[in-house]
Amino acid sequence: MPQWNDLQHFLAIARGGSLSAAARQLKVDQTTVGRRLAVLERELGARLFDRTPSGFRPTAVALRILPAAEAVEAEALRVERLASGEDLRPSGPVTVTATDTFLVHNVLPWLAGFRERHPEIELHLLSGYETLSLVRREADVAIRLVRPQEPSLRARKVAAIGVVPFASQAYLDRRGAVRFDAGLQGHTVIGYAQDSRRWPESKWLDVHAARATVAVRLTSILGLLQAAREGLGVALLPAFFGHLHPELVPLRDALPELERTVWLVFHEDLANNARVRAVVDFLAETIGAQAASLAKAPARPRSGSGGAARRVRKPQRNK
Repeated sequence: MPQWNDLQHFLAIARGGSLSAAARQLKVDQTTVGRRLAVLERELGARLFDRTPSGFRPTAVALRILPAAEAVEAEALRVERLASGEDLRPSGPVTVTATDTFLVHNVLPWLAGFRERHPEIELHLLSGYETLSLVRREADVAIRLVRPQEPSLRARKVAAIGVVPFASQAYLDRRGAVRFDAGLQGHTVIGYAQDSRRWPESKWLDVHAARATVAVRLTSILGLLQAAREGLGVALLPAFFGHLHPELVPLRDALPELERTVWLVFHEDLANNARVRAVVDFLAETIGAQAASLAKAPARPRSGSGGAARRVRKPQRNK
């Protein structure tokens, strides 16, 4: 009978398309993945993958057993979640996933206070735009900008992020007033590259800045921020950047059509886990305290004035 450990390696190869990708997912070496696959193929008496130049391609046998292997995985993960879900002590590791931008600017500055309250909890912060699976325990808690649809996930709305067109005061001094009704003619914008061109912000610029030239294209929010601070052009950025960087001037109020909702998400099986609950409560408190600055940029300065932007204040810790 196939062992769960071997099926786990089989699923990782099927999803990653190579031994190296599976090894990274499982945090083992590539040789181990190849050895476990060989054991499983020997036990089943069938080849599960064709080795091709483009990677490992599932055979007909692999495609037939894939749903059954995924069902075994779901039950094994449920056992793990139920076992850890009743952990009543706020100690041990908790993995949180979010974008780089949100972790750097909206979570990390407040972690010292959390550590004082919960010194036995070890936070693992995974940043990036890839959506990690909470069902497969790739993370325990997620900060997401889209409400999840899986029925087993609990989602808690904590704030809304406004998106605002910004330019640096130096850029405006050099290039003059910005007119969106003229399609930003005579101005430059900071655009989006590769997959980020599918973002709503990129499509908004295509419509409302149709007469502008593109100074540079990037794929990260932090890159867009730095390009705007350097005076390269007009950029669409989260509203809270205006509070953190006084050199950025908001050119319009937050755009309702680009507003994003911030959701805290975790699996229902972990609802009674003390350390997960402590992290969720901390994130809800911390993000909620920033709600006003997340939703709106500082008041737009009068013409010819750079305006002094206030920095975001950290929430007061409970004494």
